[in-house]
Formats: sequence, structure tokens, C-alpha cells
Amino acid sequence: MHILRNFISLCAICGALAVSAQPQVKWLQNVHDFGAFDEDMGPVTSTFRLVNTGTEPLVIVAARATCGCTVPSYTHDPIAPGDTASVEVTYNPAGRPGKFDKRVKIETNTLPAQSIITIKGVVIGAAQTLRAHYPIEVGKLKLRNTAIPFGEIYKGRTKTAFLDAYNQSEDTIRPVIEGLPEYIEVNIAPKAVPPGEQLTLTFFYNSARNDDWGLSTAEARIYPNRGAAESQELSLMAIVNEDFSKMSEKHKADAPRIAVSESTVDLGRIGKGSKHTAELSIDNYGKDPLIIRKISCSDPEISFKVNKDKIKHGSKARLTISVDTSKSKDGSIINSKLIIITNDPQRPQSAVRIVGEFIK
Repeated sequence: MHILRNFISLCAICGALAVSAQPQVKWLQNVHDFGAFDEDMGPVTSTFRLVNTGTEPLVIVAARATCGCTVPSYTHDPIAPGDTASVEVTYNPAGRPGKFDKRVKIETNTLPAQSIITIKGVVIGAAQTLRAHYPIEVGKLKLRNTAIPFGEIYKGRTKTAFLDAYNQSEDTIRPVIEGLPEYIEVNIAPKAVPPGEQLTLTFFYNSARNDDWGLSTAEARIYPNRGAAESQELSLMAIVNEDFSKMSEKHKADAPRIAVSESTVDLGRIGKGSKHTAELSIDNYGKDPLIIRKISCSDPEISFKVNKDKIKHGSKARLTISVDTSKSKDGSIINSKLIIITNDPQRPQSAVRIVGEFIK
């Protein structure tokens, strides 16, 4: 029993000696902040120094950065106990204005094997880079674009869209958005933007709070600071559709069905300044009532009215289309499209084309 106990103790001592007899890495610095610097300065480099505090030679096996803009370099020679070595990390700011925070993973023959060193800073963008990335200038605030498309949104749901911007001034700015409709909200992060840093505006479109259907547009204005003289109009666009995906088979069988008496209104050869009227019928050959959600046309020469927006089974509505050619922006033809949006799950949108040719 004594022999076994002594043997176990000897193994434990040998194991402890084996653990202690190995290289150990100690970083004198593991984070470097370059601060703010101009992109035109070109690549910047930081040196990280380490010490082998172990009893065996230390070897740097690999150094891996998180992106191609960051390049580490290091010695491949063994580092004797008590000796120091360095890892250089170079960051290329070309085409990368704004704040950066990059990590480099260092693999060594130690336990644990992985260390992390970090570089960070703020790149003050060069004029050419800023024009390419942020072509819209609003005083000292630069924008990626002025159009914010949400894409398709099912009625009752919320969708987000983003706008990137950049502070090219030497002062902190606090951008504000004014004029948003009540169904669109915005979050600006960060709210206070330091010099040379980027910001992101996140817009939230709540379609449940908007009565519109189909193409829905809104405008708002952005200012670099509250009360600033400079501002820029933003256009926000969404396509609001009805979600028929959860309809039961019975509801689908009983659903309304739309039929428009004409798909094209051909005015033929017409005189500039003349007025024309056409009457169409909108029929419901389904079982449930057909609801006209919206009728729209983007061309100013086209106006319309419908005598009812709820059509019972087997009934019809009368759609009157009026054309005032004096309002046409095109001097040679009329080529307009009227969109009818309904609750027909098979055909939620119907189009009527209005065409004509001006007499020269």
C-alpha cells in the first residue's frame, strides 16, 4: 500500500514539473489605439511586445487577422526563456473611413495556445473616398444615399431599412430627422457622432399604422444638427401588400374574384389639350365581398372615381377614368397605367393601360 501511495505521489510531482516546464507568454501590451488619423497617411503600424516567462523556448505558430486590411508579421525563431519578441500589426485605411476595431489571433506553443491583440482608431476619410462612399453632402454630414427602400411589407407587419452616414467635420454632430409620418420611426446610432466617425440611421415602417396600400411613399428631412441651415430631403418607399398566406381552404374557395371589363383604354389619335372620359366596370364573381383597397395612377393627366369600394357577390362597380391631355408631360403620346388593388387573393393587383397618340 505504501509503495502504491508513493508511486501516485511521484506521478503527481512529475506531472506538475511537466506543466511548469513549458513556455509562457506575457504581453506587455495587447491593445493599441491609433486615435484619429488621415486616410492619406497610408498604412499605420503598431508593435506589440511579448516576454517568454516560461522555462522552455516559445514559438509563435501563427497570427491571423479578421480581415485583409490588417496584416500581422512576427518572428519565426524560437524565443528563449526570459527573452522578448514583437509582433507588428499594420492597418491599411485606404477606402475605409470611420472607426475601426480589429482583432488579431496569435497562436503559440503555450497553454492556452491563443492570445488576442487589438488595434483600433478612427480614419478621417480622404475627399475621394468620401465622394465614393458618401456622395450626398449635407453641410458637414455626408450620406450614402437619399432613398430609403423598405421593399415589400405585408399589412400589419413592421420592416426596417438603413441609411449610412459620416461626420466629416472636426466637431461632434447630433443629426436629427424631421417630418416623418407617424407610421415610420427612426433610431440614430450613435446619437452624438464624433469627428470622422460613421453613423447608421435605422428606419422602422409599421404598416399597421398606415392606411395606404401598394406603393407607399413618404418624405422627411435630415439635418446635421438641430436648427442647422443645411438639410436634405429623404424619400422613403414601401410596397404594402395583403398577406393571404394564412387563409384557410374554405376562405380561399369563398374569396372574392375581380374582373375588369377592359384592360386597355385606347384613346386613338387625340388633340393636345383635349379631354376624354371612359367608363369601365369592376365585377365580383366570387362569394365574399370584393373590397377595393386603392386605385392609383402616377401620371397627372389621369384622374378617376369609383362609385363604390365594396362590391357584393354578382355585383359591379362603375369606374370612370378621365384624361386631361393638357396636363401630359409627354408631347407625343399618352401611356399611363392605372393600378387597382383589391382583396382578391388570386389577383390582388389589376392594371388598366390608357394609351393615345397626339395629333401633330
